[in-house]
Amino acid sequence: MPYDSLSDEALVEHIARRETAALSALYDRYARHAHAVALLVTHDSDQAAAVVEELFWRVWQQGRPPTPGTTLRNSLMLSARRLAGSESVHPQIPQIPERKSA
Repeated sequence: MPYDSLSDEALVEHIARRETAALSALYDRYARHAHAVALLVTHDSDQAAAVVEELFWRVWQQGRPPTPGTTLRNSLMLSARRLAGSESVHPQIPQIPERKSA
């Protein structure tokens, strides 16, 4: 089945049925845009990539768009922005306290 020609709504239906090719098609369609949104927030390409990975992992786990009631594209971009500002996706490395000299 040529998933890349399906509508967003049809892709979501196939993702809900656990069809990995549908998720791949959705990723191909929107990952670049989600990365750009995340990059605007994080200013770091690696962190933006982590946001995209987390975003599509959540879509797969939930089997639906992250924000119902809006277009899939808007839902994904809004979620990318929220995730990019979230500590859970790119936690700060804790500072190691300086050792006191004896």
